[in-house]
Amino acid sequence: MKKRIVSLLFAALFILACLFPFAGLLITGGAEAGANEVLAARPSLTGRDGRLNAAYLSQGADYVADRFFLRQEAVTLWAKLNAALFRTSVTESVVLGNNGWLYYEPTLPDYTRSEPMTGRELWCAARTLYLLQEYARGQGAEFLFTVAPNKNSLYDENMPALARMEGPSNAQALHRLLDGMGVAYLDLFAVFEAQDEVLFFAGDSHWNGRGAALAGDAILAALGRESGFFAGPFAGGTHTGDLYEMLYPAGKEAEADFVYAPGFTFAASSQNPDNPSITARGNGEGRLLCYRDSFGRNLYPYLAESFAESVFSRKNDYAPGELSAGDCLVVELVERNLRYLNANPPTLPAAERTADIAGAVVQGNAAISFSPCSLQDYVNVRGNFTGLLHSEAAMVYIEADGVLYEAVPLPGGFSACIPGSPDDVPAVAVYVGEDGNLFRPEIVQP
Repeated sequence: MKKRIVSLLFAALFILACLFPFAGLLITGGAEAGANEVLAARPSLTGRDGRLNAAYLSQGADYVADRFFLRQEAVTLWAKLNAALFRTSVTESVVLGNNGWLYYEPTLPDYTRSEPMTGRELWCAARTLYLLQEYARGQGAEFLFTVAPNKNSLYDENMPALARMEGPSNAQALHRLLDGMGVAYLDLFAVFEAQDEVLFFAGDSHWNGRGAALAGDAILAALGRESGFFAGPFAGGTHTGDLYEMLYPAGKEAEADFVYAPGFTFAASSQNPDNPSITARGNGEGRLLCYRDSFGRNLYPYLAESFAESVFSRKNDYAPGELSAGDCLVVELVERNLRYLNANPPTLPAAERTADIAGAVVQGNAAISFSPCSLQDYVNVRGNFTGLLHSEAAMVYIEADGVLYEAVPLPGGFSACIPGSPDDVPAVAVYVGEDGNLFRPEIVQP
């Protein structure tokens, strides 16, 4: 009898333990998302057409699995056990380093040189930046491009032992091309390597408050402006890293940070540093348009403080619009995302060019399409090539209404904003190659 009571009690406790997370979900509404996690949405019994949702059970299972009570605490405990016992990370996007250091998994191809950009990809990225600079300077504005280093490019002493291929990194190879083209480039790798102090977080993929100040000073100096933010003074602060939160969503540990003690006086349109667009008014002079990514979270206050007006965009559309004399156009891009330059061609009026197209040989084809352009009285022409690109440095020209334009080159095609509209599409011809060795593909419209 006693055995039976014990067995029943054990069974009851087991059932209660199994039901506890789900009962907690009903009572509390479930666990919140950790870090940048995206949780499954609550399923609906019916679809938009009013019919029974056939995927309701599987969607419900995903919903419960993402939100059961104390889920984040369970995930954190499991992650800490694996880190302590097996030296492994249970989160694919986080690499477990030594001495409490964490690294971002998407940076590994840059670190190991295992996925180098092709010569064509690099040249197209460099030429895109050249065209952005040419446009900015044509409006009387300054231009600057800079790359925020991956953390393990600067501080790899706590990285796991990984085989690394020989050769330059994508950032190094791009830097050489930009130098050859005369594009204004700020080498933040050299700026940070000149400092003995560690200026990135151990549990985050980004620079800390002093690292952001150093980058801000370097950008301003490259634009011919004086500043001294890195000299401080700084007050003590704390920060919980993005990588730490990904791996240990219920963790409470924080690391030291630096807060610029004099504070900032600029007024911003948003207090959220991750807002896609932030406008600010500071006590400096001139106007800044800055395209930035997540590294701009800590960086942008130093720049906003130094201009009378500034706009910070997290979009990768690179549509600078009307720049005026004295303005500054800055593009900051993290090392791991350099391929974005080939995925997001800028929206600019295509520059007029002269080239010897009379002897162009017909070869290959170009599938082209027309779409509306944000520039008034312009149309965007995009194309993809087949059977072309004999040179990594092949230029792309568009001829329309007797005028020759240079297109933004893409690894397998091009993009150009030329005068016209989708309702009044001009007849175009495409030329590819280098001067004296141009090819004219047959135009194919889908």
